[in-house]
Amino acid sequence: MNLQNIVQDSYYRAIPDDQLITKQRYNLFRVTSIVGAVSCFIFILQSLAVYSLAHPVVYLTLVMGIIFIANMVLMPVHKRAKIAYLILSITSTFIIHLNMYPAGGIKASAALYFAPIILMIFMLLGNRFGQIFFGLVVLNAIYFYFISEYTSFTSYDLIGDSAHYISVDFLVTSIFAFLILGVQMSYLESGKNEVIERITLQTEELKLKNKELNKLSIVASKADNSIIITDENGNITWVNDGFIRLSNFNLEEAIGNNVLLFFSGKNTDANTLKEINTSIQESVSFSGELLRYKKNGKSFWSQITMTPIEEGESNGKQFIFIESDITPRKIAEEKMIQYNNSLEKSIKELDKFAYVVSHDLKAPLRAIGNLTGWIEEDMGDNIPDTIKPHFEVIKGRVVRMEGLIDGILEYTKLTKKEGELSVVDTNLLIKESIDILSTSESIILHLNDNFPLLKTERIKLEQVFMNLLNNAIKYNDKEDKQVWVGCKDLGDSYEFYVKDNGPGIEERYHEKIFVIFQTLNARDQVEARGIGLAIVKNIIDEAGGDIWVASEKGLGASFHFTWPKQKRRVEQRLMIDDYDLA
Repeated sequence: MNLQNIVQDSYYRAIPDDQLITKQRYNLFRVTSIVGAVSCFIFILQSLAVYSLAHPVVYLTLVMGIIFIANMVLMPVHKRAKIAYLILSITSTFIIHLNMYPAGGIKASAALYFAPIILMIFMLLGNRFGQIFFGLVVLNAIYFYFISEYTSFTSYDLIGDSAHYISVDFLVTSIFAFLILGVQMSYLESGKNEVIERITLQTEELKLKNKELNKLSIVASKADNSIIITDENGNITWVNDGFIRLSNFNLEEAIGNNVLLFFSGKNTDANTLKEINTSIQESVSFSGELLRYKKNGKSFWSQITMTPIEEGESNGKQFIFIESDITPRKIAEEKMIQYNNSLEKSIKELDKFAYVVSHDLKAPLRAIGNLTGWIEEDMGDNIPDTIKPHFEVIKGRVVRMEGLIDGILEYTKLTKKEGELSVVDTNLLIKESIDILSTSESIILHLNDNFPLLKTERIKLEQVFMNLLNNAIKYNDKEDKQVWVGCKDLGDSYEFYVKDNGPGIEERYHEKIFVIFQTLNARDQVEARGIGLAIVKNIIDEAGGDIWVASEKGLGASFHFTWPKQKRRVEQRLMIDDYDLA
């Protein structure tokens, strides 16, 4: 194999296999170039019978043969196919045109070679160039007719009156033949281009679809969820890696078997299986939960969604099952049920405890109080002065204990009280709370003008204000006791505050004061149960708000709390840190 063939073969192999037309055009180009070069050699031999070796026709024919070979060799180098094809077309047309001079002009048989040249140009360069060359060939035929009839440029001669008839016949026949060939080739080239365009478009669409299918296949195969595809009878045709991970069955074990075999188990709900089977038979969607079993017999909970799909023109049906492991959620639900049952049990025990406190503890306290009173009555003025203070302490302790018992009852019953929602004028509510306290002390109350109308549980909000206002008055050590109450809108809630000019609260006690039974003053100085702020915090927490205090010792205290515009329920969440599915 010579260098020329190596270059051509490597160029041919570089053309993509799906570009069949490009490969065919290149092969046609090579064959036509070789035939053209050989034809030039033959034309030279024919011309020598009429002209000398130095005649321009012989010389130009030799140049055309060299152009044929050079164009074929250089095309794989510069890789400009259209330019090479155009050079081939011009050279072929020119060499036929040149050969007609010594062969008789329009009467020469060489004119018939224009037909395959037109065909070749249509195939190599397409409709536009083919039509141009067709026009040039027609003009060329007319040109040779005139020079054959009216000049001596051509050497062919006929004797007799038939010469003129032959020339006209050659002209008309040639033009008509070229016309038919040009029309047919134009039609064929247009049809070919349309077919190629459709094939190319369909090929691109198939490529895009294949890319999408490959992506979907990869996603489906590597998805965490189990994906099962079945035929119209529920027999498995494909499963992804998620199914294998979830069930421990491999692909070979799954293919061909009915999907219900893998869903069934000793504790699996038979009604759910029946519902899945009915959905397959009726070709409708299904969604539900099912207790399933792995290959090793271990159980797990699965969320199953089944969707029927059509197979297109075949009108066949398939079903896609998508499964997800919901065992952690089911464990959480089970623990939540256990937690709620335990909570209900605790509440019942608390109710019993409250009953015991109310009846079994208050009775002895009343007896102690009554007994102390009877002793005082019996002894009358005979009670020594040193003993009287002890009787007062006993009576005070009895009262305090009854107060603590009442506080416990209030605290335990608080969250069980569900008041009705009503529209509350908070400005009027605060004023009525002050009146209910019925304090004999002189209090200066400052209210701002921003109090809203709230749709809420009046009793609970009233308890909050009464406890805060009572504390602001009760623990105030100033002669001019002053209380400020205000509000501001936070968007989805209101922020209220109750501020006083009392002794204040040290920062280290800011959290302690909201704990039940915690007080800052000695009980002998100020009688307090330590229950009020605990109740306030409980009410506000249950409503979905917050409470905090801003205070320094000696500078008064300012209690702030938020109250939602709409009642919220505090959600209880069960966190599961670990679970064992093995």
